[in-house]
Amino acid sequence: MKRALVVTAISSFALTATVASAGEVVWWTPNWGQARAEKAAADFEAANPGIKIRLEITTSKGLPERVATALQSGSAPDIIEVQHGWVNGYYQSGLLTSLDDVIPEKSDFNQAVLNLVTFDGKAMAIPYRIECPGVLYNMDDFTAAGLDANKPPETWDQWVKAAKALTKDGKFGMAITGGGEVGNTVTRSMPLVWMNGGNIISDDGKTATINSPAAVEAIKFYTDFYRNGYSPDSTLQNDGTANRQLFIAGKVSMFQSGSYDLAPISKGNPAIKVGIMPPPHPEGKSTSCVLGGWSYVVPSGAKNPEEAKKFLAFMNTTEMQGSFTDTFPARLSSLKVPRYDDPQLKQFIAFLETGRPYPVNVHWVQIAQALFDGIQRILSGEQDAQTAMDEANAEIQALLDS
Repeated sequence: MKRALVVTAISSFALTATVASAGEVVWWTPNWGQARAEKAAADFEAANPGIKIRLEITTSKGLPERVATALQSGSAPDIIEVQHGWVNGYYQSGLLTSLDDVIPEKSDFNQAVLNLVTFDGKAMAIPYRIECPGVLYNMDDFTAAGLDANKPPETWDQWVKAAKALTKDGKFGMAITGGGEVGNTVTRSMPLVWMNGGNIISDDGKTATINSPAAVEAIKFYTDFYRNGYSPDSTLQNDGTANRQLFIAGKVSMFQSGSYDLAPISKGNPAIKVGIMPPPHPEGKSTSCVLGGWSYVVPSGAKNPEEAKKFLAFMNTTEMQGSFTDTFPARLSSLKVPRYDDPQLKQFIAFLETGRPYPVNVHWVQIAQALFDGIQRILSGEQDAQTAMDEANAEIQALLDS
């Protein structure tokens, strides 16, 4: 009989002390994957009776700060799931254990993502989840508004016209995110900057560029969905989950999201005919999306690093990577498991080809926060786009100069 798993919740306001006993691996894993994590841990324990996996469930809000505190305080767990872009900062501070010996088949990984977590030739994390958000839309709403549901918008002008046509009778055409965890909004706004020829920092990582004309135009385009009344009144508080719930409730017709929302929508409102489109792009330019996702790291202060590596070797197989995530695996062979034959998932797999990772920078968490804060100032009406991005740019430049 399988032993009961020990599961602890980590609140948004307090960090529990993490003390692992001999033969025990403490694993911080996000709440959105708790059920899968519990099964994976139970399966591993059954095959490895000398090792116990203790789950501690994290929430997205405030997670970067909680992870940094744990890593620096000496009370870190054995495994933490973090966003790819956070790894550089932890590595530069000497807070991670190399996982090079756990991923010998490096050629089987998405190379753009693997490069994000590789430093001085060593993998300091194991990417297991990648994603490239698109736009989900209600096909029946399109038809009712006189739009062709089989020919969704391709350009920014077409996107705005569709959002305007769909905004009526208490329903909003295009829900953007403006609240919740920082990554929700940055992931959805940064591709627009890239499509328009801008960036948040220069390629050499020395100069902040989010106040360039191309970047400001893109951020204004994003925030104008709300400023012009096409995004819900609650946009300043809404994260991706909130927008999904509004979509299920029939309150919004389009929102940026990934494959992870398909099943919840189907369960929450089976009547919705969901259309999928790549993020529309400026006229004459190409679409893009953030090639984001999550990786496993083992802190340098982990109490049981060898047991943690053994568990990660189990999690890193083709079969486990293919089944564990609700988006897409970082291993190329894992994309060949039968579940990815689904036509809707194949659309999102195609988006991966247009994906682009965040810049690799030790200050990325703070850089993203500066952009998010600037977007919130625009949405609240406190500043216009240029002023907000000038302020964000100054904050980012100070980080780059530090």
